[in-house]
Amino acid sequence: MKKLLAILFLIIAVQGIAETVVKGTYETKRKRYVELTQTLEKEIFLNYTLPDNKKEIVTYRDDDYDILVNKNDLLEVYNRGRKEPITDIKSKITYKDTSFKKLGSIYNDFAELIENNKAVVYDRKNEKEINYLIKVKYGNAIYYDNGGGSYYDGYKFYKDKDWTEPVLKFDIVTEYGIAIHSSLGDNPYNRELSPEAKKNFENNKSFNQRKELYEKAMQTPDVTQSFSY
Repeated sequence: MKKLLAILFLIIAVQGIAETVVKGTYETKRKRYVELTQTLEKEIFLNYTLPDNKKEIVTYRDDDYDILVNKNDLLEVYNRGRKEPITDIKSKITYKDTSFKKLGSIYNDFAELIENNKAVVYDRKNEKEINYLIKVKYGNAIYYDNGGGSYYDGYKFYKDKDWTEPVLKFDIVTEYGIAIHSSLGDNPYNRELSPEAKKNFENNKSFNQRKELYEKAMQTPDVTQSFSY
């Protein structure tokens, strides 16, 4: 009986993690349709202990949060696969976002350490350490009335299951890092598609629901419509 209950709880947990929300908005001023897909990927439990020596700690600071990591952990991730590894990373990082441009995709490295429970996330506003985060995968498609469009996809960390407040201001795209952008063709929802054409869409199973979402958004422009599965 206990094993059965454990299996049921596991199934419920997996179903909860698999939740996907699709939001659609037709923006009148910009004459475009914006579709945001968000999927709950995983829960992250943080209990990392930083070194006692403050010189061994590297801090990324945004408007609301401090992300503190072990300098050696950051160097290990940053130098992975590089032909010319560096030994001094702390002196190159300040609290200003612009400093990160010098090191390229270091955003990815902080994100990877957070996901692997090798970071401390501190909420300065509420003066407390964050021990729980949600990782959400997103895909943002934009279709313009005049044709064409664009697509961005990646990941964000949120501090609660409502996905209301991202912990990091920068986008975590691909598995850990840099923003991915690609061009899209014309809006697929305002024309009839052949079965072959529909296969080109990643979420083909929900295509009809997405088309209905688009139609609702067109009926009530500048208002966000949504559905989940």
